[in-house]
Amino acid sequence: MRSEEEQIESFKEWWNKNGKSLMAGVVIAAAGVGGWKGWESYQANQAESASTLYSQLTQVVANGTGEERDLQATALIEQLTSDFDKTVYADYARLFAARLAVERDEFEQAQSHLRTALESTSVEAIELVTRLRLARILNSQDQISEALALLDVPDAGGFTADFESLRGDLLMSQGEALQARQAYQKALDASRAAGESAPLVEIKLDSLASRGDA
Repeated sequence: MRSEEEQIESFKEWWNKNGKSLMAGVVIAAAGVGGWKGWESYQANQAESASTLYSQLTQVVANGTGEERDLQATALIEQLTSDFDKTVYADYARLFAARLAVERDEFEQAQSHLRTALESTSVEAIELVTRLRLARILNSQDQISEALALLDVPDAGGFTADFESLRGDLLMSQGEALQARQAYQKALDASRAAGESAPLVEIKLDSLASRGDA
C-alpha cells in the first residue's frame, strides 16, 4: 500500500494533468444551467408580453368601431407578428387581420393573412381553422378547386362537420350532387356525434333527396 505522501504526490500529478479541463467542464456546465434558466425566463417574459398585446387586440376589436378601431387593431397586429412572430399569439393576430380585411371587403388581403398564418403556425387546431376560413373566402370568389384542396386533410378532428359541410357546398357548385350528399351526410353524422344539431345540413340533404339526387 502506498504511503500518504505517495498518494498526495500522485494526486498532485493527476491534478496537474487534468485539473484545468475538469474545472473548465464545471464552469461550462454551470454556465449551461444558468443560460437555460435565463432562456426559460426570456421565453416566459415573451409569452406574457405577447399575451398582454393579444388581450388588448381582442378588446379593441370587440369594443372599438370604425376607422379608429382598425388603426389600433392594425398597430397591435403588426407588433404581434413582428416582435412575437414565433408565438401562437402571432397566429391569432393574423386570423384577426384576415377577419378585419373581410369586413372591409378586402378579400385578397384576407387571403394573404390566412396564407401566412397557414405557413407559419405549428398548432394543428389553428391550421384547421385557417384552412376552413381561407376555403370559405376562395369559395366566395369561385376558386373551387383550391378551396377543395384546402379541405383535403386526413383528419379534421372537431372541425369535421364544418369541413364536410363546406365540402358539400363546393361540390354542389361543381354539379357533383352525389359526392355533395356524401359530404353533407358526414357533416350531419359528425354534428350528431358531438351532440349538436345541424338543421341547415339537414335541409340541404332533404333538398337533394327531393330532387332525386339522394
